Order: sequence, then structure tokens, then C-alpha cells
Amino acid sequence: MSGDRFTRRSLMLASGGVVGMGAVAVRMAHLQTSDFLSGEWTEQARENRYDRRVVTPPRGIIYDRFGVHLATTRRDYRVSVIPQDVDSDPRRVTPQSRQADLTRTIGVVAGLLGHDEAWVRRRVREAMVANAYEPFVLRQGLHWDEFCAINVRLPELKGVSADDSETRSYPLGPVFAHPIGYVQKPTQREIDRVLEQGPEGERRAVYLRTPDVRLGKSGLEKTMESTLHGEAGWRLVEVNAQGRPVSEHSGGERKPKPGGGIVLTIDADLQRTAMEAFGEQAGSAIVMDTVTGDVLVMASAPGFDPNLFVNGIGQQEFRALNEDEKHPLYHKALTGSYSPGSTFKMVVGIAAKQAGLTDDWKVNCPGFFPFGGRNFHCWKRGGHGTVNMHSAIKGSCDVYFYRAALYAGPERIANVARALGFGQTYGVDVPLPGLNVTTAEKKGIVPDPAWWREIGRGKWTDGLTVNFGIGQGDLQVTPIQLAVYTARLASNGRAVMPRLVREGPGVREPQAFPMLPHLDPSHLAAVRAGMYGVSNEGGGTAISASNLGIVRMPDGRIVRATPETRNLPPVRIAGKTGTAQVRVITAAERLRGVKSNDSLAWRLRDHALFVCFGPWDDPRYACAVVVEHGGGGSAVAGPIAREIMRETLLKDPSRRPPARLAQLEADGREVPA
Repeated sequence: MSGDRFTRRSLMLASGGVVGMGAVAVRMAHLQTSDFLSGEWTEQARENRYDRRVVTPPRGIIYDRFGVHLATTRRDYRVSVIPQDVDSDPRRVTPQSRQADLTRTIGVVAGLLGHDEAWVRRRVREAMVANAYEPFVLRQGLHWDEFCAINVRLPELKGVSADDSETRSYPLGPVFAHPIGYVQKPTQREIDRVLEQGPEGERRAVYLRTPDVRLGKSGLEKTMESTLHGEAGWRLVEVNAQGRPVSEHSGGERKPKPGGGIVLTIDADLQRTAMEAFGEQAGSAIVMDTVTGDVLVMASAPGFDPNLFVNGIGQQEFRALNEDEKHPLYHKALTGSYSPGSTFKMVVGIAAKQAGLTDDWKVNCPGFFPFGGRNFHCWKRGGHGTVNMHSAIKGSCDVYFYRAALYAGPERIANVARALGFGQTYGVDVPLPGLNVTTAEKKGIVPDPAWWREIGRGKWTDGLTVNFGIGQGDLQVTPIQLAVYTARLASNGRAVMPRLVREGPGVREPQAFPMLPHLDPSHLAAVRAGMYGVSNEGGGTAISASNLGIVRMPDGRIVRATPETRNLPPVRIAGKTGTAQVRVITAAERLRGVKSNDSLAWRLRDHALFVCFGPWDDPRYACAVVVEHGGGGSAVAGPIAREIMRETLLKDPSRRPPARLAQLEADGREVPA
């Protein structure tokens, strides 16, 4: 009986096996037939066998107006580790054993590169969550001796490799840090935002995690990211079941497309001159072409080295930059906001003339102006005596402009200020129309009675108008606005607009600027004559600023003055000084004697300003200089402007043929070692 049961059981098991094997055979036949017809399964197997690896594109080169490389690509040396390859016993791997092996291996690398234990812990932590079969970059930007030191020790460093790649480079370092900006690795926050976009975002996130990918984080690198970045390529790599690369797949690749280049309006030589002229001072300088609006200089001092950010800046280095009281990371040309002080007096003069003030209107300045139960003081303790508009601008008489402001009224002053360029942004770091990019450029403040009510301060008073007359109070302007203002005065009232990118994808040729409405050319001529007096007539507050030491040759060329050329006409500029208080001076302090800037802490000293244009007889260049906490405009800002204008007029960049992008790109890309 038991034998029969065994026979039946054996028969049932055998039948089940036959049925199972038959089902497998039928399924295999179906898959073979299906794959023969569609190739679907072969393709999936092929995809599992090969992995598509990203090849990052070289970023577009940024050139100055004459073709000097400002942002380019250079050879970069790096050291990496494959976490899976550091395991001392691959048969018995645990998270703890791998962490110990990584700590030991990375610790040796740290010793060769001079890093501390905190650096080791951070790199181990990052490597533990990275793909164990992929190279994890420990550090990029190695110096040649560091690269060699790593290579010498490679035989004893399991899983460690040292190779080279290409990375962003800024040859002039701090000189162009602010207008150009810098690139950095994508942050995890940026990758997380991309992942929220669904399947397309997931593909984008894979790209952003590629070690060589860099994104623009500030300046033109950020605002023109889509132009400069280029298109990624790829290559096929044969991988094993664990996803570890085994070999390259010949022929399976798409070359990356380099990013597009751009040519700036800035002149690298003049930019360097401006940065050097500031020395240890903090502030900004801008030079504009009064005909085309080209920004020839956009300096922000002190600078910082953007190369530090490309491969990740150290915490101590970043803290030092971020906590520096002179704010080297701030783009002061666009984000600096200051009271313009006496550089604003031409606005008040024009507004007063619009109100009917005549050329023979004179004011007696005893050194103060009693109004509203208090004295508003002039900068000159003993006063200027009797002055008209010309001598008031030349000597920067505060009392004259206190009274002229009351004559004009705050609404008219505000309207003229806005017409001449204040109270607005220019988007010079976003040169293409239609780009939705947030910038840090400040709009400034042009106060008037309507604005005063909007911010909840009630009724505007005449005392506010008096302060308005000398560029103080709530009035706030930026260096780029001061440059535009000066260019519009120099061009006799044309609506000059600044531009920073001369040539690139989508950049249009500039058009002739129209005349500003509601501004009488004779009024502008009157204040320009006063500016000439500032720099060239006795009693002017900046006589030394116009002593450029250059002359005009009979053929029109401007050259340095020499004993042989002393009889040739000197080239002159017209300017205006400004000193803006950053602290309140009390009546008690005035009785005791106002403290000098030198006796105050740096942050309490006055800002120094100077605006000018030249040549006087044929204005082509306008310049604005702001020195933070520099003291007097004539003593500090004027000499900086003089150096910049001298070199600008000597070089005369606007009349030299610029570099053309097509030719620069045709010459090829340079990848220095």
C-alpha cells in the first residue's frame, strides 16, 4: 500500500516538474519571439550592461572688450577614492569596517595635503553615502606638488586615484570678481528643488551630482548661466552587475557642446587701474562712455579671489571674507547705497532754474543758515560770502543750496533726480531682455512728500527739503546711478543707459539715446560750467583732481605731458566733490569742535564721493567714485578718480576697434596647465 502511494506521489511530482519546465520553455519561446520582433529585451539587457556617463561641457569664455580672457578653462588636478575599493576584507564588509577603512585611507591623503581631522571626518561622512563603485572626489584644485605627492603614494593607497580635468578659472582674480561673479558646485538644496520637478527633474539631478558640474552663483556667471553653460555630452561605460565600470565602450559617446562666449564692455587694463587706485580703501568706481553707455570700469573694492569658490571655499576663508568690515563680497557698484552729499547739488540747481531762479540770484553765506529754529551749517566754518550758482557749485556752498532747495520744492527736485538716473535700476548684470533673473541691484531712494506719506511719516516739512538740498536725509543712491547721472549731464541731457555686455547671444547693438524730456539744455550747461569751476578755477574744491598731466597733440591724440609738450593745451575734466555724513553731529559737538575723520572709528567716518567727466571740451567719459568712510571727497575720492580718468583718456578705449566674438571663438579655446 505504501509503495502505491510512493509511486503516485512520484508521478505527481514528475508531472508537476514537466508542467513547470514546459511553462518556462513556453515563456522563453515567447520572449525569444517577442525580442526577435521588437528587440525590447535585448535593448534592456544592453542598457543594464552599459551605463551612460555625463561629460560636462566647457563653460563659455568671458572676454574684456579687447579679447582679454576674464573667465576661462584651465587644467585641474584632483584626488578621488572609490569607497568599495578601500575595503581591507571584501568578503566581510560592514558599514563599520568600511568607515574605518575610509578613515584610514583618507587620513593618509589629508596628511599629504595638510588637512585636519575635521576635514577627514567630513569627507568620510560624504563618501559613506556616495555610490560605492563610483570615484568620490576628495579634493580638486591640487597644486602640482600636491598632485605629485599623491601619485608617489598611490601604490599603498587602495582605492585612491589622482587625475586631471578641466575647471573654471579667473586669471585676473579679484580684479573682476564682482561684475563676473563665480561658479560653484550645485548645493543639495538646488538638487532637491530640481527633484521636485518629476522625471525630468530626476534626470537633471543626476547631471547636477556629476563632480565636474559648476553653476554660476553671482554676477554674469549667474545671470548668463544658460548662455555660458553649454550642453552636456555622454559616453558609454561597460559595467558589471554591481554597476562598477569595467571598460569603455568604443564609439558610444556624444561630445559636449561648449558654452557660448561673451564680450564685455569693460577694459581690463582700466579695471585693474581702478582696483589698484583704491589701495586699502573700500568703495566703488565706474566709468561710462557717454555716447554708447558702455561700462568701461566697474570696480568694487576690496575684491576677493573668485577662484577660491570654484572647488569649494574653506570655512575659515569664507568666514574671514564674510566678517570683514569692508565687505569684500558685496558688489558695491550695484548694491552699495549712499547719501550722495554735494554731488547732488547739480540736481538742485537744475530744479531751482526750472522753478524760475535766474543767473543773477545770489545768496550770502555766513557759514550757517538759520531756519525752523535751528542753524543748518555750511561745511566751510566761516562761510563763502556772496555766491551765485556757478560759485556755489565751484565752492560747494551748502547755504546756497539750502535756499535753492526751498526755492525749487521737493517734488521738482525729485522729478529732476529721477530724470537724471536716480531711483531706478539698470539691470547691467542682466543684459538680455526678457530674462527673469533676480539681481541684488538696489533702486535707492528719492524721497518726496508722496513717498513720505506712503511710509507713514505724515506731512513733509521744509526742514526735510533743506537737507534734501545738499544730498542728505533719506536720499540714497548707488554708484551706477551716480555714473549714469554724470553721463547724462555730460551729454547735455541724453538718456544714456549703461550696458555691461558688448557682444554675445541675443545682445543687440546700442541705439542712439534720445534727449531727456523736460530738461532745458541751458540749465544743464549752467551746472556743467560750475563743475568745470570745481576742477579748474580758483576756489574750486578739487583743483588737484584736474591736474591729469596729459595734453592733446595737434592730431587730436592725448599723450602724457613732457617738457617737450608743455606748450600744448592740457586735457581737463569737470567734476564735483561730495562728502556724506554717516553719523549725527550734535550741537554740543559743534561747540566743542567737530571731530576729524581721522580721530573716529573707520565705520563712523564720512563717505567720500567724486563725479566727473572729460575731456571738458568734448565729453566722452563719465566717472563716479565712492570711497566708504574715506573722509573728504576732494582729498580721497578725487585723487582716485584722477588716476582712473587719466588712464582712460590716454587709452581712449571707445575709439579703438573692439574684439569680435566670432573671431575670438574661431581662434579656439585655451586650457592652460
